[in-house]
Amino acid sequence: PGGDFHDFLELEGGRVGILVCDVSGRGIPGAMIGAIARSYLRSELERAGDDVAGAMSRANRAIARDARRGMFVTAMYVLLDPKEGIATVACAGHKLPIVRFAAEDGKIRVVHPEGIALGFDKGPVFDSTLKVQKIPVDRGDRIVVSTTGSVRVKNADGAELGEKAFYRSVLQHAKAPCEAMLESVKADLEAHADGEAFPNDISIVALARDA
Repeated sequence: PGGDFHDFLELEGGRVGILVCDVSGRGIPGAMIGAIARSYLRSELERAGDDVAGAMSRANRAIARDARRGMFVTAMYVLLDPKEGIATVACAGHKLPIVRFAAEDGKIRVVHPEGIALGFDKGPVFDSTLKVQKIPVDRGDRIVVSTTGSVRVKNADGAELGEKAFYRSVLQHAKAPCEAMLESVKADLEAHADGEAFPNDISIVALARDA
């Protein structure tokens, strides 16, 4: 247990922000940096409008100022505009890509824009490396965002699930409603663990466009 977290932002015009973050450290230090990061990120992203890069930059400066040396936060942020059918994606060093299931061809694609973790650098390097990417979200599509804990689930032999198996699980269950899909993915993680405790926090967030 640590400070890893996910959050949802209800924004103007029916837009929705989804934030998934992994935090360095465990226990109280991890929880503290997680709370700091959530506060700054939520504040900046709520008032940023479409300026996702600017919001992430300002949050990074604040986190870098307050975080102890060696502490950092990775973040994957998705700003969904359901009216336009577009998702704006920013990644701050998050190791696990977004998984997008495209209903048109029944395939999954990973989305992983460039960027370094929040708190490593007070501005210049973070700002120059952060890239924002726009992706379509068509009818029947699914977008899955997760902390890295999902792929680090281990079995009794110590073998991790891994990214490929996680992607296969998402693809297998992608056509189901979100709640059922998430339950099925969770069951796959538990089947791999085969009674072993999950070693890390796990957040998995799924979005679906049904109309």
